[in-house]
Amino acid sequence: MNPPADPAPVGPAGTAPADARPALMPALLAFTALRIGLIVVLTAVLFVFVPLIIALTIAIILQLPLSLLLFGRQRARLTAAMAARHGERRAERERLRSALRGDS
Repeated sequence: MNPPADPAPVGPAGTAPADARPALMPALLAFTALRIGLIVVLTAVLFVFVPLIIALTIAIILQLPLSLLLFGRQRARLTAAMAARHGERRAERERLRSALRGDS
């Protein structure tokens, strides 16, 4: 007979297992790539009308509010991944401090 499966697996220090939490690096890379892509597209469009350095400067400034409007889902995914990672680090730090104090 097979033993019953653990209904809620937990990782180190009571955190969610690695496969259940949002991955930070893919979310960070996707959001960064989208923002850089937006800068490239805006620069290409603006370069038709103004010199390259001015087009790039304006594109960098314009992508800030545009990324807030256009990439909300990716930003939320990145924020969730960062919050999960922060919680893991906080729990691990507290576990280490407890071990150093000699608590059980």
